[in-house]
Amino acid sequence: MVNDKGYITIIALFIMTIIFISALFLIYTSSMEYLIVNSSHKNIQAFYLAEGKIHTVLKKEEYYYEQLMPRMETYIKYGRLGKSFNKKITIDNKDLFEDDNNNIVNIDFAEENHRRVIEMKTHSTYSGITQKVIAKMTMINDIFEWRIPIVSSEYILQDRVREFQDYMSYLKEEIRLPNLPSGIMEVETINYEHIRIVKDSSQKTIIEFFRNNMVEPVKKEVLKDEDVFMLLKNNYVIPTLSIESDKNSNKMVLNGVLYIEGDLIIHSDLEFHGILILDNSEIYIDPSSRVNIEGIILLNNYNGIPLEEMIQIDYNFDIIRKYGIYLPKFIDPKIQVIKSY
Repeated sequence: MVNDKGYITIIALFIMTIIFISALFLIYTSSMEYLIVNSSHKNIQAFYLAEGKIHTVLKKEEYYYEQLMPRMETYIKYGRLGKSFNKKITIDNKDLFEDDNNNIVNIDFAEENHRRVIEMKTHSTYSGITQKVIAKMTMINDIFEWRIPIVSSEYILQDRVREFQDYMSYLKEEIRLPNLPSGIMEVETINYEHIRIVKDSSQKTIIEFFRNNMVEPVKKEVLKDEDVFMLLKNNYVIPTLSIESDKNSNKMVLNGVLYIEGDLIIHSDLEFHGILILDNSEIYIDPSSRVNIEGIILLNNYNGIPLEEMIQIDYNFDIIRKYGIYLPKFIDPKIQVIKSY
């Protein structure tokens, strides 16, 4: 019996040891889980803070229009920032979390899969945990980088039609004559019935403005440069733009943007480099005229002869980006991915 009592004591001590070790293990496991959860929470918060800076740059006008937009425009136009800008967007301290002392978002530009992209990098610290975040986004409106020369509901995939129609509606409401650099002539033809661009016998290109069915133009302007941004609209009648030449041998050369909510008539050989936007238009091209377009055509609500049967049109992004920066929402950043790095 004495020996049995000693055996029971040993078993009891062994069981108590196991219980004690198990308790210590549970305490250790709970502590580690708490640390892991707490660390994960801090990492997530630090990530959200860094991500928030990128959204701040994209959403707040003082950063988007005053810092980011000029850099994107410069890069798209020239392919580099040059000495005009650095690659840092500075955020005001009032827009930072109280424990976060990094107010810089670094930007860089690249080309991926034939698309112009911008990378934005930043980092944030939360309760001693730092997260570095990178966002990649396309810069230019998808429509202009589909790499097709004629964009219309008939030429694009069905799932893109709504996107194109929405953009054309947006243009109709928002397009204005922008602040243009020297060398590009701005021509606003609101509420004229007929605009005539003609190359006369002296090789001057004249723009004539007609109203009220008058035979003589209301006014004339000389197109001093071949670069033009023309806006043709009329709230009361369907206007007409005609491109003509006094002599059949005179080829018209134009560069820039032609936005036409009306009809287009071409009675001359024409070489156009730029962006031609036609909305609710009828198009007539003299069979004897040779028309070559480099750039892109946006064609909305057109039911006439397919344009490719009447003209030679080649997609050229270098030309598109030169003039596209003057169109609303040509620059239209869209986030593709945001991740830690």
